Amino acid sequence: MRDGLLFLHILGAAGWLGGGLFGAFAYPAVARSGPPAAAGILAVFEKRGGAYFGVTSGLVLLSGIGLVITSDAFGWTDTFVLIGLGAFLLSGIIQSTVGGRANKRLAAAAESGTGIDEAVSSWRQISLVDIAVLLVVVWSMVTKLGA
Repeated sequence: MRDGLLFLHILGAAGWLGGGLFGAFAYPAVARSGPPAAAGILAVFEKRGGAYFGVTSGLVLLSGIGLVITSDAFGWTDTFVLIGLGAFLLSGIIQSTVGGRANKRLAAAAESGTGIDEAVSSWRQISLVDIAVLLVVVWSMVTKLGA
């Protein structure tokens, strides 16, 4: 059971981080491609991205909970577990607030063809913060920080 949960946990984390890295390159490129196609593509990215990241982050959370529940060696108070839970919340807050506004600003700029560079810069800052958070989590999980 542990191996299956660990596989799902790593699969979800890889998908979550990989999707974020894809977005960091794809969103700005699409936004700069100009209207009218850019706005439509970004709208599709936003719609499908919500479902994609919901599945990957949910897979990480649920499999992580399963790993802690079934583990004799690790518990809820281990540093790497707390970092993972905290990052899950932090990433969700970042993306549902500041990230959501940055996505809308980028889509509006792509649709109008004006202010694209500023919107890309703002979007990229939020994206890179989220990626950095995820990288810290991956590092803490791999090293079993605090265990």
